[in-house]
Amino acid sequence: MSYEELFQRNLGIFTDAEQEKIRNARVVIVGCGGIGGTLAIVLARSGVGHFVLMEPDTYQPSNLNRQISCFARTLGKNKAVCIRESILEINPEAEVIVYERALEPGEIEAVAKLGDVIAPVMDEWPLSLTALEVIRKQGKPAIMAYPVGALGRVSVFLANSPSVAECLAMPFGFGYQELKEYTTRPEARRLSQYYVTDGGWREDWFDQWTVGKLPHAQLCTMVWITSCLAAMEVLKLITGKWKPVVAPYYWHVTPNGAGVKKWGWGRRMVSRWSRTQWAQQHLSQLGKSKRLLRLFTRMLE
Repeated sequence: MSYEELFQRNLGIFTDAEQEKIRNARVVIVGCGGIGGTLAIVLARSGVGHFVLMEPDTYQPSNLNRQISCFARTLGKNKAVCIRESILEINPEAEVIVYERALEPGEIEAVAKLGDVIAPVMDEWPLSLTALEVIRKQGKPAIMAYPVGALGRVSVFLANSPSVAECLAMPFGFGYQELKEYTTRPEARRLSQYYVTDGGWREDWFDQWTVGKLPHAQLCTMVWITSCLAAMEVLKLITGKWKPVVAPYYWHVTPNGAGVKKWGWGRRMVSRWSRTQWAQQHLSQLGKSKRLLRLFTRMLE
């Protein structure tokens, strides 16, 4: 089968020239789990012809509830290798380069140069945040996509976007190691009350997660919806056909609706405040006060 036969239905929407842009595009996906794996498959079915995939982990039984190429027969196999096999089953002509290892913070710029659009969607959130910011400053379009239970968020970061830390209410100016230490502190995790209010997490699960006893709660439906929106943003960037949702604007999806929202001034204030020594010393007090937590959560809306 020819490329034209495989993606003929696209031509009812894209022009020949636009589809050729999709065919020639090179997308780098770092992290091939729930988001990254689904993103790759959707883009392959859209006709993207070149991929660079990076992933150190193998499929485990806990991945079966949401990861697109995780089956009983693929358990124990590297995720990126399985995604490559799935892509080539869709489009045998696709070029898929696989790195069966983790991204190192010091090589983010070099890896970003391998593609036209970069999606750092690793499970390790501090590394994803660091990569998004480095790529933004580098001038390459970077895709942010993350689900939290019943909540999904997607945005494109460009050179003229606000900093990633300001949009996501992380300490401004923190490097990878500082973010890693910060995001594993139980008192810092307790500030993510929207995991419960928007993401639908049970409070007992959230409490156990804050102290590192339980993993992120995730639903296949929201993981795949978030991935599909991320894929649409990639196609917008490649073809220029539609206006991408660029930070500080972002897709906000819950079971009750979806739309484009804007990260506001409150997040920027929190980002600047949380980097201060005073804030670092008083996080535990903030986490113990329900009134202060409610106020903090409202500032993030």
